[in-house]
Amino acid sequence: MTDARAERAEAFRDYYALQLRFAEAVAERGGQPLGEAARRFTNLHRRLALGNVTEEPPGPGWLRFAERLEALPRGQARLDWTMAELAAAPDEPGHASQIQFGCFSYEPPKEGVVRIHFSNRDSADGAGPLAQAKTLARRSELTRMFAHLKRLHPEAKTIAGASWLYHTQAYRRLFPADYAASRTEAGEVRLNGTSSWGQFLTHSGAVKPALRDAFLANLDRLDPDAPWLIFPLRPLLTNAPAETFYAFYEV
Repeated sequence: MTDARAERAEAFRDYYALQLRFAEAVAERGGQPLGEAARRFTNLHRRLALGNVTEEPPGPGWLRFAERLEALPRGQARLDWTMAELAAAPDEPGHASQIQFGCFSYEPPKEGVVRIHFSNRDSADGAGPLAQAKTLARRSELTRMFAHLKRLHPEAKTIAGASWLYHTQAYRRLFPADYAASRTEAGEVRLNGTSSWGQFLTHSGAVKPALRDAFLANLDRLDPDAPWLIFPLRPLLTNAPAETFYAFYEV
C-alpha cells in the first residue's frame, strides 16, 4: 500500500459509506448475505481490483473480504475495514476492450452495436469535465473517437449508451440531438459499476448532499428485487445510427 493510494481511497470514504448502507438494506430486506449484496449492488468488487462481476461464483479475494465484512458490526467497523482493503488493493486493471479518447471510450461493435462510455479524466484544474468552458475539448475527443471508429469498424451500425448522465443537459449537448432525444429509462439495472453510483459524486469526489439525502430517505421503500428503483437518477438508455454521429462530428 502506498500513501497516495490510501489518500485516494480515503477521499471517497463517504461514497463507500453510502454503498455499504445500501448493501446492508438490500441484504436485510432480501434475506441474503451482506457479502453477496455488496458484490452485486455496489462497485466494491471492481474498486478492489477483482474485475467485473459475472454470473460465476465469487473468487477467493472477494470471499475473504466478504467474510470479514459480515463478521464485523454494522457501521464504522465495516466502513473502516472496507477503506483499509481499498487502500491496500492494487490499481484496477483497465478495460482491455475499450478504446479511450480523453474522457470517452468505446467498445468495438458487437452485432453492429457500439457502446460508448464516459469517465472523469479532466478535473485537476478544479473544474468538472462537463463544464461549459470544456465543451470544445469534449467535442474534440468525440470527433477523434468517431473518426477512429469509422475508419476501423465499418461494420458499426448503432451507437448506444447507458448512464445517469443523460439526465443532464451538460452531457446531452455533446451529442447529436436525435441521440439525446432517444433516451428511455432502463428496465433492470446493474449496480456494480458507475452508471448509477456516479450520480452521487461531484467532479472532485465529494458526495452530493441533496442526492445522498434523497437516496437514504428512499431506503424505507426499497424493493430487494428491484433495488435500483430508489436511485434519484436512474440510468437512461440511448441509441442512434452510427451515420448520425459521423455526420454530426463531420468525420
